[in-house]
Parts: sequence; structure tokens; C-alpha cells
Amino acid sequence: MQSQAFSKLSRTYNLTTELADLLRQRITSGQYTVGQKLPSSKYIETQAGVSRSVVREAVAQLKAEGILTSRQGVGVFVAEKPADNAFKINASEFACIYDAIKILELRKAVETEMCAMSAQKRTSAQLAKIEASFDMISQKNQQKLDSIQEDFAFHKAIAEAADNPYFLRFIEFIGAGVVPAREIVTQGVDTQVSDYIELIQAEHEQIVRAIRLKDKDFARAAMKAHLDNSIERHREIINLNSG
Repeated sequence: MQSQAFSKLSRTYNLTTELADLLRQRITSGQYTVGQKLPSSKYIETQAGVSRSVVREAVAQLKAEGILTSRQGVGVFVAEKPADNAFKINASEFACIYDAIKILELRKAVETEMCAMSAQKRTSAQLAKIEASFDMISQKNQQKLDSIQEDFAFHKAIAEAADNPYFLRFIEFIGAGVVPAREIVTQGVDTQVSDYIELIQAEHEQIVRAIRLKDKDFARAAMKAHLDNSIERHREIINLNSG
């Protein structure tokens, strides 16, 4: 099985979504058959040229879709009944700005209430995890490094705090596509990209503050504002390109 080498990924949108699409295609085409064990995480990392966190999140996304399953202490396997007709969102849809807006609208319908429930139900430990994820985004931004994985972890931590496993499964299903493509939304901005990224982080800060205060109405409004602003940033690019 490990003779089926992976090509280095080319980052069409983000590596997690691209790797998940590649694994999904190999499963649906029969390269990996029902019940077959996937190559080791280390092998995929080396062959695809990605980090361990990218492999972990791609596998989590396919688990959420019911395509992969874990056997404790053994490994990850193709599920007995892969959901060929299951609802799915592919990498190309995240890269298309029109589709990205539709996906953000879907997220807004789910995540505003998810955030309200997180504020209402979160434990001290869960709040600490949300705050740690927020801090990791800030660190990456200060270092001018990509913070997609940290941003994804932030949204996952909020989902976990909602005390409903289906919220977490939804976020894992969307995968790192939870984070809008920075190369799309920073096109043509008047301010420096670093300032623009800090603007997004300021929206995250309001979400953290609301959850810390256990204010469900504030949390709902903060998440709605964040996603509404993200939608508006996409629409501004469409207007810029059509003008």
C-alpha cells in the first residue's frame, strides 16, 4: 500500500482541505478499499510534504464524513460503508469566492447559536483552551506566519465548549475551510495585510470576551458580526474585481 506514493501538495486553498480531497478521491476510486488501513501519518506527512497537524485534521474531516474510522491502538481504516452520496464540500468550492460566501452563510446559521451555547455551557478548562487557541493565532500573526491551523483550532475549541458533539462534527467536516482564504480576502485592501489580519483577530477577541463573561447574547452577536464581516470582505473583493 505504501508504494502508492503521494505527490507533494500544491496548496490550492489550504493543505488540510487539499489532502482531505486527495484521500477522499483515492477511497472513492478504489485505491484504498473498504476495511483497508491507511498508510501511517508519518508516511503521508513525508510523501505529501505536510505537517502532522495537517494530516490529523484531514483525517478528522473524513471521519466526520463517515469515510474513515479509527481502531484504537491499530490505526485508521476506510469505513465499511463509505458514504458515497454524503453531503460534502470540496476544496474548489472554498477557493471560489462566490461559493465561499454561501459556505460562510451556512456557517453563520450554525455557529452563531453554537457560540451562544459555548458561552452558556463552557467549563473553565474549555475557556482556557479557547483562550490558548486565540493566543496561538496572535503569536503566528506577530511572526507573520500562516495561522490557518490555529484559527481552525479556535473554532473547534468553541464547538467543544458547546457540549454538543454534532457542532464539533460540523466544524471538523468543514475542516480548515472554516478559515476564509487569506489570499482572497486580502486582495486590494487599503491597509497592510498585517493590519487586516489584526482586524480579524479583534473580532475573535470579542468572541473570547463574550464566552469568558458567559454572556450568550453577546456571544451570539460577536460570532454573527465576525461571520457577517467575513462575508462582506468577500463581497468587497467581488465588487473590486467587477468595477
